[in-house]
Amino acid sequence: MNEALLNYVSHVYGHAVLIAVATAALIMAMAIDLYFGIQKAKQRGEATTSQGFKKTCEKARKYFSPYLVLVCIDMLGCVLIPVPAFSMLWAAYCVFCEFKSVREKSWQKEELRKAEKTMNVIIENKDDLAKMVAAILFEQETRARTAAEHPEPIPEPAED
Repeated sequence: MNEALLNYVSHVYGHAVLIAVATAALIMAMAIDLYFGIQKAKQRGEATTSQGFKKTCEKARKYFSPYLVLVCIDMLGCVLIPVPAFSMLWAAYCVFCEFKSVREKSWQKEELRKAEKTMNVIIENKDDLAKMVAAILFEQETRARTAAEHPEPIPEPAED
């Protein structure tokens, strides 16, 4: 009995160490992304406000909520599964996302933000846009109808 308990405790300890390493890697990747995010904001001449820092907190919440559930699942299944596979896979995915975020160029992020702002303006002003399109189509239809009703005479060739 003591041998089985000792084996179980060493197995749980091994899982806990691997989970701690995965958690440390995830936190370190988020810190690196935060640092480079601040650097990119300075490059674009943007002020670093609390809104930007809140994005990091929101990202941490999105990463760690499922992560903690997966840690619990791994700890429950530590007897059957030799490594905490679920939490390690999630941590690897999150670290990869952070890596992609760091690798993005600041001008790419600026282009994405401009496109996002443009789409927001279009969505907010969709009624005005619809009226403008309707007016343009009405004007084109009126011109086409006028041209069909009153065709311009073809000029006769000039005689030399």
